[in-house]
Amino acid sequence: MKKHIISITGDLASGKTTVTNMIAEELEYLVYKNGEYFRKLAAEHGMSITEFNKYVEEHPEIDRQIELSATNFAKEHDNFIIDARLRMVFSARIV
Repeated sequence: MKKHIISITGDLASGKTTVTNMIAEELEYLVYKNGEYFRKLAAEHGMSITEFNKYVEEHPEIDRQIELSATNFAKEHDNFIIDARLRMVFSARIV
């Protein structure tokens, strides 16, 4: 079965979430927000978003962890949008 996944990326305050919400509502798609997971990881590390951003630059395993989270979501869902500021290469196989 073919997955239906849309990825919306862009800089801070570029309108990603607005566009994502409009498309999700129109198509009745779920939304996976990388930012929510990123904020959760920052909190788990006891860091602000700014601190965690700097930390991630030195710890590429965090990008892999975020990618794995999106991959796991994709394995369990169809018809969804990824709303993200992509830092990594999303190369996982989602079948």
